[in-house]
Amino acid sequence: MDKILVPEVLALPRRKTLPARPDRLLEQLDKVERELQHWIAKSRKNGDWFRRDPLAAMRAAGLDMEDNIMLELELVTKTIVKKLK
Repeated sequence: MDKILVPEVLALPRRKTLPARPDRLLEQLDKVERELQHWIAKSRKNGDWFRRDPLAAMRAAGLDMEDNIMLELELVTKTIVKKLK
């Protein structure tokens, strides 16, 4: 039976490949990741703040991120929180 399914699976249309350039949000997060990790490691207070309110902590860290990217990140995190509830 497995031999019959293989040709059918191979005949399925292929998904389009992902664009070579990553999403802008991921690109920006990658850009500031090291700086954010350094800021969190500076003090326990920063780490606690980031755990409680990551977006406010990222703003307080003075990361160089565009406002529209921060808004997008906020929407994404709120959506995740809703799904987890």
